Amino acid sequence: MAAGEGLTPDPPPPEPGLDPYRVLEVHPDARPEVIEAAFGVLREIACADERDGHRQLVRLLWARRVLLRD
Repeated sequence: MAAGEGLTPDPPPPEPGLDPYRVLEVHPDARPEVIEAAFGVLREIACADERDGHRQLVRLLWARRVLLRD
């Protein structure tokens, strides 16, 4: 396989300067299970926020995708 072949680049952040670890409130050494758990908790909070929930959810989904590379 050629260098870089099959690898997808990280999606661009929905806002400039976002840190995916800060968005999900996890340590850079966090295991995938911890990242998923943090995502689930923060997703529930975002979904309950009628005023700013959509923006929060977009940030959370981006951070999860970047950190888990899925």
